[in-house]
Amino acid sequence: MNLRPKLLLAFIALIVVPLIGLGIASFLNSEHLLEKKYSEQTEITLKAVGGNIRYFFRELDQLTDAGVTNPSVQDALRSSRDSVNDASRLIAISQYEKSLGKILFQNPALSMVVLYGRDGTMFRSYRNDPTTFKPIPYERLQRHSVYPEILKLAGRPLWLGPYEQQELTGTGAALFTQMRLVKDADTLNDAGIMVTQVKSDEVDSMLQDFTLTGGQQTQTRYLIVDRDGLVLMDSRHELAGRPVNAETKLDLPAAERYASYRGLFGHEDSLISAYDLDRSGWVLVSVKSWQSLTSENVRFVQWIGGITLLCLVFAILFNIFFVSGVAKSIIRVVRKMRLVEQGMLDIRVPAKGKDETVLLARSFNSMVETIGRLLTEVRQEQERKQRAEMMLMQAQIKPHFLFNTLESINALAAQNEGGKIMAMVRRLSILLRTSMHHSETITIREEVEHVRSYLEIQKYRFEDMFVYELDAADEALDCTILKLTLQPLVENSIQHGFEGLPYAGMIRIAVKAGADALVFELTDNGIGMDEAALKRINGLERSGASRANPAEQGERRGLGLHNVADRLRIHYGPKYGLRLCSAPGHGTVIRITIPKQR
Repeated sequence: MNLRPKLLLAFIALIVVPLIGLGIASFLNSEHLLEKKYSEQTEITLKAVGGNIRYFFRELDQLTDAGVTNPSVQDALRSSRDSVNDASRLIAISQYEKSLGKILFQNPALSMVVLYGRDGTMFRSYRNDPTTFKPIPYERLQRHSVYPEILKLAGRPLWLGPYEQQELTGTGAALFTQMRLVKDADTLNDAGIMVTQVKSDEVDSMLQDFTLTGGQQTQTRYLIVDRDGLVLMDSRHELAGRPVNAETKLDLPAAERYASYRGLFGHEDSLISAYDLDRSGWVLVSVKSWQSLTSENVRFVQWIGGITLLCLVFAILFNIFFVSGVAKSIIRVVRKMRLVEQGMLDIRVPAKGKDETVLLARSFNSMVETIGRLLTEVRQEQERKQRAEMMLMQAQIKPHFLFNTLESINALAAQNEGGKIMAMVRRLSILLRTSMHHSETITIREEVEHVRSYLEIQKYRFEDMFVYELDAADEALDCTILKLTLQPLVENSIQHGFEGLPYAGMIRIAVKAGADALVFELTDNGIGMDEAALKRINGLERSGASRANPAEQGERRGLGLHNVADRLRIHYGPKYGLRLCSAPGHGTVIRITIPKQR
């Protein structure tokens, strides 16, 4: 990855992300603290409201406790065993109903009282207040689902909220209904059932008194919900009689009297708290708008956001004006270095300023100048080396070969072989002309003719020693090659490959042209070479002889395969060069590959 993306990622990871994370963490922490604070305040308020509501119902329980033991109630239920068709019985029922009103209507919240005798006799007493209870026959009451609960409580009150058991309590008005078993005071046997309806105005007044809290206009909504999620009372009188699950998901664990959480209520973010009233499974719920609660915290959040944003802006400016400038200077040097890698040694980096990047630029410029100077020196040294090797090779041709050739011409003159003398002189002139050519590269046509002249001269000298074949593709003849490339290889085969050979040697030279390269294959059927000689020629192992004087080595081994391989590799690059395969008694194959150049 480049430096600039790395710096950008580091800037984001180490500065931007921590700043944003710090802002978010501060905001969430403040939200959590606010939620905890208002949850504790709400718990205190709910306990106060719930205590008032429980006290209200406890008063009613005490009133009905005294009522069920009142002699008038006991006598009324005992009289229910008399005939209901008797006129005096009807008068007695009326008397008992009046006495019920005097006893029970001491509390203004009571709206209606109904007594059921064991035989089904019904005693009713009520005010001119609206009532919703539907007096039903005692037999039907016994079949109702609440009857077993009444018997199970054994005289303790069973409370039904508004809209619960609507077939008994109705839906016309929001009234609480108490149902309890009445026992005979003397025998403690079941004497009947008492049903009492209580107006909800006082409970509603309690909820309304706590709607405005904390001296601020923070509206708090209160609901009383039963165990099935039915809203019994709503301080706003909107959800009464409807399931609260349609608005929110209440979660009051059975082991806890109080629970609070933040969630949606009616599509509005709210703080929802629930308090168990410990009566008939009812739960007192308070709902506060979170927006109204956090209005005090808005300025604090704005300060946090402003400080975070300001720090982020300064960090961005630092990155743009300082970090980015340093990165640009380094990237500029890196780009120049890539150009230097491509061989453009005249590249320089502008050095302006007074910081360390200027020192880096100056060091780079100095390094490039030094590299250019060293490369120039190496190149000149290499050229001098190649010229020296070439001159050495040319010098190596002259002493023994030229002397032996002249001796052969002298012998032919003594034998009066004028035609052979002319041919040898012509071949020798071609050989010397090519060797002394002013250019290092010649055409393949000239190189082929040069090696042919050398072979012809050797054939005159060693007539029965070897034969040769020379095949060059026409499209390769006009391409160029380093001069004196093939002749040292042929000389090596004649002098060392055919030495002591009991049969005539054979040299095959083939020149093939490819799309981008030329291939020269030289094959002989000589004595071959062992593994040590191959390693020595391929440069894998240097023997003492190979470190001897090059001139002496050349006189013994011709121009030398190793020198030819080095010249090809230096001139054409490591992709090209000479490959040699040989085995004792199986001859030698030499393959040369060079680029196709005209």
